[in-house]
Amino acid sequence: MKDGAITPKDEFRFGENTKHKWNQSTHVQKLSEDAYALIFAINNTVYRIKSKTVKLEVLINNDDYEKWVPNDTELSSITTFPEKSNVIMLIFENGTVCVFNESQYVMQTTLKNFEDEAIQKLHWSSENKKNIAYGISCNNLYTKWEFTVGKDCHINGTEVNVFSQYHSGPYPCHQIKHFGVCSDVSKNKDNFLVYQGGKSSGKYDDRDLVTVVRGDAVEKFELSSEIVGIVAVDGSYEKNKKNGVILICTSCEIIGIDLDTESLSMMQPKYFLSINNSTPTTHAKSIEIEENVWNRLEAASKSYWEAHNMSTRKWPLYFQQKIVNEANHQRTAYRQVYLSGHSNGNICIWASGGVGMFLLLVIKTSLEFDGSPFNADPEGLRQKPAKRIGFYDPFDDDEEMCLTKVHFDPKSGFVIASNRGGFILMYELCDNARKLSNWEAIPISCNNSPPDSSKRRLLKARKSELEYKAGYQIRLKNDSALPLVFSMHSSHRVTDIAYLHKYHCLAVGSNFGVAMLDVNHGYIVYSNSFNEELQETSIVTQTQFQRFKSLKKSLRKTFRRKKKTPDTTLMSNSDEGTLRHHNQQITKVDDFDEEGYMERGIEVGEGLGTLTLDCYAENSKGTVSCIRTMRFPIVDDKNVDDIIAVGLQEGGVYFFAINEHDAGLRMTFKAEFVKKIGMAHKQPVINVDITNEEGYFSASTKIVIITEEQLRVYNCQPISKRESYKITALEGIKIKGGIVARILNKKNSNNFESFVVLVGNDGSLRIHSVQKTSLFETRKFIDPIDVIGLNSTCLSRDGDVAYLIKSSELQRTTVNLNFRGWSSAHKS
Repeated sequence: MKDGAITPKDEFRFGENTKHKWNQSTHVQKLSEDAYALIFAINNTVYRIKSKTVKLEVLINNDDYEKWVPNDTELSSITTFPEKSNVIMLIFENGTVCVFNESQYVMQTTLKNFEDEAIQKLHWSSENKKNIAYGISCNNLYTKWEFTVGKDCHINGTEVNVFSQYHSGPYPCHQIKHFGVCSDVSKNKDNFLVYQGGKSSGKYDDRDLVTVVRGDAVEKFELSSEIVGIVAVDGSYEKNKKNGVILICTSCEIIGIDLDTESLSMMQPKYFLSINNSTPTTHAKSIEIEENVWNRLEAASKSYWEAHNMSTRKWPLYFQQKIVNEANHQRTAYRQVYLSGHSNGNICIWASGGVGMFLLLVIKTSLEFDGSPFNADPEGLRQKPAKRIGFYDPFDDDEEMCLTKVHFDPKSGFVIASNRGGFILMYELCDNARKLSNWEAIPISCNNSPPDSSKRRLLKARKSELEYKAGYQIRLKNDSALPLVFSMHSSHRVTDIAYLHKYHCLAVGSNFGVAMLDVNHGYIVYSNSFNEELQETSIVTQTQFQRFKSLKKSLRKTFRRKKKTPDTTLMSNSDEGTLRHHNQQITKVDDFDEEGYMERGIEVGEGLGTLTLDCYAENSKGTVSCIRTMRFPIVDDKNVDDIIAVGLQEGGVYFFAINEHDAGLRMTFKAEFVKKIGMAHKQPVINVDITNEEGYFSASTKIVIITEEQLRVYNCQPISKRESYKITALEGIKIKGGIVARILNKKNSNNFESFVVLVGNDGSLRIHSVQKTSLFETRKFIDPIDVIGLNSTCLSRDGDVAYLIKSSELQRTTVNLNFRGWSSAHKS
């Protein structure tokens, strides 16, 4: 491993039928300050791989192993003497210890504790320059041992402080599989002992309990999943005299415990979330965040974790530290975030710039509603005799809390989210804690729908005041202390959100059109359902629809099952009446009417009310699929306009010009429809983008429209089609996402060119030329079976693609080799 790049050196295979398990008989031998070796045993042979050479060598061959090792027991563990690393000890299940000097046999002894139980593992701890080890027995006990070694490599072990150091492990009578020792810088006599178990949690089986012991002080932690491993890391990794940290790996998460804090606080989950985290349902990415907004975001992150009594200490992870420095904060490329909205209403904000990507904070939208099961103490209450640590989202059975869209505004730091209940929430950064009153939602609609009279259960706003910590808080109405929340009509489903900071314009798309809201004053400025205009200007003719129906009919005939005719040779002895009766039965089975192969219509219950409309949401002609903000001259080539582009599910893009409203009116902007791009084929528009920088325009500027099936490029002045590439028709691939990316020139890093970066449903990453869309490069970058990872991909203009693995770890890939957010290595 070098600068974050992992290179495979070699591979060793030992056959399928191995006798011993890896986790029971492996050991890391320290050869020098910067050299180590892995020692392991397989099939009665002990091997070693040195870190410098990465070559396999036989340490103890099969003949010597069978000659000196007892035959009636199994190997339990391997260890080396701290003072002399060449002294190798093979410890067996009956307590027998075979000592070797490298490959030479030395002696054999037996280690048993005060209860005459065999010691099967040794964990070393250096105390006052003595060779101290903690011996783990076959039952749930550990005891303290002191060892000496002679010049001839003979060892002698004595059990010390039996009763004062007596603590039990997992109950009932399970061996302590996970044990660690970490030195204490404040009290040199006492070390931190961390092990699995504790027998005091009040549960019959406490194998998911971790106990930390320092002298007479005992602290117990309860985890929500099975323990996989425990590692004690010395505090020297931060180059200062601090106590170390404990890393606990469970089957669902990685947890850190800071031993330098008085209460042994849990470390903030910086790089990994629990795989039990609630399902991510929507994602967004924002780049080039303003520097003052980024500084406030970092301050909000620190105060968020401190408010939850978590340590903000650095994790002992080493990755490309050469380029992770303070200078990165001044780069625009470093200041970017990735948002994931979850099914329980949580918004996770990740810092996705540079190399050290990490979780900044979490916004819980469920706190804004009444009767939410998530309003419990987020830290997890300290319960006696054990403290619960780790993250586990409870089962979220309120589907209306599920987030449908999230958006981050890089100019102001606003976070905007919508849920299935139809509520649109806006959060802003605030430096002080404050208590806000309850709120009433402002109803909005895209097509002037009548008030909802159904019996559908709606989310209810909280009735009491809510105290916010410093950081993200619900946005207030202008010149008032009332929270600003919008409520979409229940038959409307929010499909996309965009925010134009210059005019405080919030554009909300739904399955019945688009609405543009003034967030300063809290009302609708413009709405359009698109239904009437689409019916009048539809380019798809009835002849084309008829051809489509004929194609579907022919496909059904092609894949229809063949009629089964009876085999007359097998029925020669049967009478004619039986045969005639059998033929009649076959005719009845296969003689279906042509309409029998048509799809059955969706049946909707009578008590669903307006939910009936939502069943046909995708068929609504006014369904909005994407909303984007951009700047380019659309009316004439002299003035640059602020544009909101709206893409529809059935194809077509509408452009609206946003301008300042007339003086004297209580509005901050006005919206005006100026242009429409129609499409002959009804394909959902995924993205609308432009090839220029914000505020800059040239004759070569192009408008790029990406649908599910093709890539289309238009000239800007006047708007006319220039290029297109039909990916689905030519390659059978559907487009999951796309954007116009700036890729830096290889020879001159100050110049860049615009390309279209696409993600296909086959997990491929594609780069298309804007000048000629049929020229492209493609690479595999994600497994198409990983649906969560593929659906969570978010692209940026820097050529980055960020996505979540198992909904718990943020990863990123790039098509931009010379991008400054990455290292100087030539593999990107």
